[in-house]
Amino acid sequence: MSYEIEQFTGASEAWDIAESLTRNGGVIIRELVSPEIMDQIYQQTLNGLTEKELSSDSMLWPEGNRTTSALPTHSSLYVENLALHNKVLEVMDLVLKPACPMALAADGTSPAGTDIEELGLMNVEEISKEAGQIVFRSPDDSAPSCSYYKLGIGAMLEVGEGMKVPQPLHRENAIYQPFVSRMHIPEFLVSTMWAGSDFTAENGATRVVPGSHEWPEERITKQEEVVQATMPKGSVVLWLSRTLHGAAPNTIGTPRTGYFASYVANWLASEENQYIAVPPEAAAKLSDRGRQFVGYRSSSYLGWVKGRDQDDLLKPGTGGQI
Repeated sequence: MSYEIEQFTGASEAWDIAESLTRNGGVIIRELVSPEIMDQIYQQTLNGLTEKELSSDSMLWPEGNRTTSALPTHSSLYVENLALHNKVLEVMDLVLKPACPMALAADGTSPAGTDIEELGLMNVEEISKEAGQIVFRSPDDSAPSCSYYKLGIGAMLEVGEGMKVPQPLHRENAIYQPFVSRMHIPEFLVSTMWAGSDFTAENGATRVVPGSHEWPEERITKQEEVVQATMPKGSVVLWLSRTLHGAAPNTIGTPRTGYFASYVANWLASEENQYIAVPPEAAAKLSDRGRQFVGYRSSSYLGWVKGRDQDDLLKPGTGGQI
């Protein structure tokens, strides 16, 4: 195993990026958006927030750093320019395998996917006339892994003087670990961290452990296996749900600003309750895809609301099973 994070650009093929991500557990795409866009997102994020609201005091983010969640409420630019960046969505479509892809085609249209209404019926073996029982067959590897994916948590994470020691290495799937560890399931969660400022070895660039997504849980990391996602402003690092990662100490005092977004299969609860974090009045200000991404959509079987459009739960429609 080569202890490095492979780097790509916006011109790289999504297949190549996705292959590297699934093989190594992490990948960097350099300079996907301009520094000016990152500055605009920063200003939009901070607008209206007090220092008290930005303060942090937890095991992972001790006092002296600045954080905020509910980021789609604070910054529509974050949603439209970062979370919904088409190159990132192309990779997510390949790794998370949704029935309904989110990336736009070359002509700017949404690609055709498996009809969400049919997804649950794809694996129906038969409906027994004798007992009136639905029987499902096991899906093969070509079957979708979810109906769609959605935002797990959107946050600004600014490493400052409070990160005096390395943040503990951890896996994103830890929040689901007690419930999914005994299941054989496909990849269900991918995380991203965008560089709102240059990520350097000195200012706390995210640490990633390539290959750790395939380790047994009890395997302890060696120091030489840890690498930092050093990258210029406007770049993004992606990692899988079982990849060990964590912030590095900030040894120079100048803050390192990162924008986090996790992409999670629709059949799992989001880490952050998006319906409270992004209430309907805030979601209404986002684009159609933005509303879908923060959770205002459903499949025919999960998350539906009777009398609402399953592709946009803020609109009336014919959704619902009752």
